[in-house]
Amino acid sequence: MNNEQKHEKKKNIYSWILSLPAMSWLIFFFLIPYIIIFIYSFYQADIYDIKAILTLDAYKNVFSPEYFRSFFISFRLALITTFLCFLLGYPAAYLIARSSEKIKNTLLVLIIIPFWTNFIIRIFSWRIFLSPEGILNNALIYFNLIDTPLMLIRNDFAVILVMVYVYLPYMILPLYSNIEKMDFTLLDAAMDLGASPKKTFFKITLPLSKDGILAGSILVFIPALGAYIIPQLVGSQDSLYIGQIITYKIKNIPRNWPLASALSLMLLILISALMVLFYTLHIKFKERMIVKDEDEK
Repeated sequence: MNNEQKHEKKKNIYSWILSLPAMSWLIFFFLIPYIIIFIYSFYQADIYDIKAILTLDAYKNVFSPEYFRSFFISFRLALITTFLCFLLGYPAAYLIARSSEKIKNTLLVLIIIPFWTNFIIRIFSWRIFLSPEGILNNALIYFNLIDTPLMLIRNDFAVILVMVYVYLPYMILPLYSNIEKMDFTLLDAAMDLGASPKKTFFKITLPLSKDGILAGSILVFIPALGAYIIPQLVGSQDSLYIGQIITYKIKNIPRNWPLASALSLMLLILISALMVLFYTLHIKFKERMIVKDEDEK
């Protein structure tokens, strides 16, 4: 073994030692709980607990129309939330990236400020704001825009509104980080060559910010798919999202921990499959752009 190989081996050992605390944390707090959930999903449900009898009943129930509908509306909620966060977050991120240093820092602080307030308090604030006796309805009645209070809470509209409010910073920050690194002289060059602002945006700005779009979409989509607190506090019981059902099966009597475990694993598999799909599409898009650039050269 020569000196270079020894140095490489030593470097690998140091890398493993440095990553050991993080790996231990992930194994203890993520891998082991999922192993327990996996085992529980094959047990038989009891009224208050579980029976250590192996069965596939939980997985048979997972594919019933009731739970399929919950998966569907949860997926729809996550998709709509991600799309709206992108529509609102991209202009905001672009504005921040193109602002002067002083204004940029101020805008970033304003984006981060909501994180300084407790998550539950922010949602309850929206409940007060949207309720029939809330500030919004009182203002609309005061200005004679409506005669009777609008039902702006306990429906899908309220859930989407609060979800977008909560997760919008998770879209803006990755987009800002990506757009800020962009070479803006390319935009000026495109304009000089006769490209319209619209064409410049779709041909240069948007493709160059694809990494930020992907990162922001993942950060919004994954937590939105399994959301529980927001639908529970501002949503309707007529539309139960998958996060709510899992919680009900754990805490309500009769309890059904095996079914809750099976639903959680199905949600994990769904998210993993979507992440693989997103990553594959991202890689293919990059390869297509490289081939396109080579052809143009």
